[in-house]
This record gives sequence, structure tokens and C-alpha cells, in this order.
Amino acid sequence: MRASELPDIVPDVGLEPLRTHNGQALSPKEDRFVSLYIKYADPAKAAKEAGYSVRDTIKNKEAAWLTRGRNLLQKDYIQNEIAWRNEQIRGKDIADAKEVLSYLTAVMRGDIKDQFNLEASISDRTAAAKELNRRLREMEIGTDVANKQEVRLILERG
Repeated sequence: MRASELPDIVPDVGLEPLRTHNGQALSPKEDRFVSLYIKYADPAKAAKEAGYSVRDTIKNKEAAWLTRGRNLLQKDYIQNEIAWRNEQIRGKDIADAKEVLSYLTAVMRGDIKDQFNLEASISDRTAAAKELNRRLREMEIGTDVANKQEVRLILERG
């Protein structure tokens, strides 16, 4: 039965295909999988709760759901939609690295007061300084590793 043939009392729900942010068609299960994967970061649990089935003859059903979830994650449009939705969430709610470093710097310098409008204690300022130092050191090491090139020496006996 087509949407135009349905009686007026039946809502026209679910007849239009779901779409990704860039227009790629998604099945309802794929859409649920994307949402659940973002929630759990577990392809097996997301595939299972999204409604994907595995054969009853399979003994290790968790492994089968994991395989199903990994197969879904190999699809480019699924990966793109997960990345896009994560970016939407991250943009609103999650501080970026610069914001975190600025906060730690402000605590270390005593610019931020506590809930009673008192300056941060020396131990809190020291903890912020240690955390800031650790993060900056990790960033330096990461940059050094990325910039290093592999050098191979071949020694020959003459």
C-alpha cells in the first residue's frame, strides 16, 4: 500500500527513508546502530540493541553481533555519520584541549575562585600545575614522535 493510498487517520510515519547529514539513505536499524554506537562505543552491543539478528544455530552469538557491528563500521557512510554526530555533540558539550589548558592555567595562577569565593588552595594550584605540565609534556612528545624520521644505517665490510 502506498502512502497516498493510506487513510487520513494513519500517520505518514516511517515511509520516507532516513538520511545521513549529507543525504545518504539509512535504514532504521542503521540509524539506531549509529546512535547506540555513539552511546556505548561497543559495536556488538549497538548491533544487538539496534535489532540486528544472528542465526540461532550460531553458538557464540556475542561474536556474531561483534562481527555484524564491525561490518557496519566498515561502511563509509556509517563512519561519516558517526564522526559527524560526535562532532555535533562535542561542539556543544565537551571542552576542547585549549579550553582545558586555559582552565588549568587559571587555577594554577589563582585566577579562579571556589564556590565560597575563596582562592584555590596551594594544593589545588599545585595539582593544576602538575596536570598542566603533564599535558604539555605529552603534547611535546607527540609532536617529537610525529616529526622524527626513521634512519637506517647499512654497514658493509670491505
